[in-house]
Amino acid sequence: MNAQSRELTATYKIVPPPSTVAPQSLSQETTHRFTVEGQPEDSKGDSELKRYYALLRSSIAEARIKLGEELTAWRDAVGNAELGKEKSVKAEVDDEEEEGNEEE
Repeated sequence: MNAQSRELTATYKIVPPPSTVAPQSLSQETTHRFTVEGQPEDSKGDSELKRYYALLRSSIAEARIKLGEELTAWRDAVGNAELGKEKSVKAEVDDEEEEGNEEE
């Protein structure tokens, strides 16, 4: 059997605050490729399609684990540096809502 393979590709680019110390062995811009064996062809029958989708699910799970580990490391490296940013955005939204209510 001549098995073709496809890839599941995941790319991210992190733009942390300037004071952030990058986690060891991680780059701010990363692309991962996860191989998906087989080909989803209807002509191969139900069992081959089930096998293909099982392999696809496995590749997706592998990607989720890998990206989850890396993004958690980045989140930990950034730490509390981004907390003030989120609060200021929420405060601006609240202010805009209050202004809208005053006009009514």
